[in-house]
Formats: sequence, C-alpha cells, structure tokens
Amino acid sequence: MSEKIALVGFSINSEIYTSYDGKTQLEKAPLLSMGAGIGGTSANVATAIQKFGGKSKLLALKGMNDDFATHILDYVLRNCNIPYQNYPILNRSHIALLPDDGIQTKKVFGLKGGIIQSKLPETLAEIEKEFGQWRIATGVRVEEVDLVMCLFNKHVGFRSLNPRMELIKNEKVFHELLKDTDLLICNQSEYHACKVTSPSDLHKYGPSLVIITDGENGGMFSHKTTGAEVFSACGDYIESGAKLFNTGIGDWFHGSFISKCMELGKPFSDLTLQEVLGFISFAARVAGKKITMEGASNGPGLLDL
Repeated sequence: MSEKIALVGFSINSEIYTSYDGKTQLEKAPLLSMGAGIGGTSANVATAIQKFGGKSKLLALKGMNDDFATHILDYVLRNCNIPYQNYPILNRSHIALLPDDGIQTKKVFGLKGGIIQSKLPETLAEIEKEFGQWRIATGVRVEEVDLVMCLFNKHVGFRSLNPRMELIKNEKVFHELLKDTDLLICNQSEYHACKVTSPSDLHKYGPSLVIITDGENGGMFSHKTTGAEVFSACGDYIESGAKLFNTGIGDWFHGSFISKCMELGKPFSDLTLQEVLGFISFAARVAGKKITMEGASNGPGLLDL
C-alpha cells in the first residue's frame, strides 16, 4: 500500500494581497500593505490536512512561459511549507488579486490559464509516478478531467472529488469521472446541479460516500451502506455581532474530514456510520471556527477547537 500521503490538485494559484487607503483624497492612494500567498481550493484542503496531523503534497499546474504570474506561483509554492510538484502545462499560470480598500467588501480578481493539449501526455506520465495513498481533486474543471482520472487511477477507496459547477453540468463527463470517485463532496448549489432527489441517488454512479455542505444549515451525507443522514453546523465559536468570513470554509471542512480518514487509514467504503458521523462532527467544528478567521488559508488548529 502507498504511503499515507494525500496528493491534492489541481486548484492551486498564487494570491496577491493589497490594502490601500480608500478614504484618501490624494490622486494616488497610499498602499498600506502588499503580500503574496498560496491560494486555491486544493491549497486550502492540503493546508487543513497538514494542520491536523496528516501529510499532504500539492500537485500544481503552471504556465509554460517565464512571466510574472508564473514567478509568483513558484515563489508562493516554495514558501508554503507543503511539499509540491509543478507541472508546466498551462498557457499561463493561475493568479488572483485580493484588494481591500478598507471600506467595501473584498473583491477577488483572477485569471486561469488553459491546458496545452500537446503537454498532456507527458504530464499524465509524471502524475503516474507520484506516491501517495490518498488522492484528492478539488475545484475540478472539465478540461482537467484527464488529469484527475490519471490521479485517481488504481487507488480505489481513497479518491475524493470536489467538482466545479461547470463540470457537474456536463453530465456525461461528470458521471464518467464519478465511476472513479469514492468520496464526492460539494456544496448545496453544486448538489442541486446534480439533478437528484437524495445524496443516496449518487451512489449508483460510483461514490460510496457523498457529503453535501450547506453553510450554517449543516448539510447531508449518504454512505452506500447506511443511506442519507443530515448533520448540524457548529456555531460554538461565533459571538453575537461578530464579523464572519465565508471564504475557505468548505475547503477546511473537506481537509479536516480527510485528515481523520487518514488517521484511521480505512477506505471511504469501509467507514462505519459512527466513524462518518464522528469525522463530520469534527469537520463541522473546524468549519465553525474557520468562519471567524479571515483568509482562506488561515484556519484553526486542534488547540483552537
């Protein structure tokens, strides 16, 4: 059996943070701070796994050109304290800008590069060489399906998928990918796009465990041996009137759930109902604390729960 390492891809990008004086009357607004860090749902999930004692490795896609976005991505990966592997397969690296003027709600500006099809075969060959028992793909786009299927190949029981809405809406491709998926995890909007009446309906396509998160409402899950259940959110850490930060909550739920699965070491299909309930309860506590913390990659540790 492969080592207990979670390979996580491919939603990884650099984030540039800027803060400026939005109240100034000067023609050139003073820049108060600027920095860069790792971003993307895969990076958040991998960070959460490591925070709770698991081992993770990032599988990042980057641009082919020697440009600014690629330099920033290389920089943040080198400084994120998570092992990683870069695959130069995009026409340009993903990047996001998070400006904050101190007045308005923070807006995110970003770009994503497309996959260069001629680079796909050699990238798939490199992914096949990666060692790691757990295989996690988040924020999956339609054009990344070949990469995900390669990542999931021959690792039955330990494969977790978090798809983007665009992938779910492409039913043929989505259902084909579900054949190689053991855990499907998505939010309420993505679940509705699946066009089913219960999470249990999704087992026929492949996943043995389905988890649907729904923010402050908690969510639902279904294991193929037990059927559908609901679970509650955790509001223990939220004080009345406190400012809440929604970004990254689902990622930290996902990562902390996986960390518990890795600790136990059992395939998703072999989890008992009590084990699933316990792991979801833990993940809900993590998410409940995360909502009080700003920044998608900034999350709680065990001492915060």
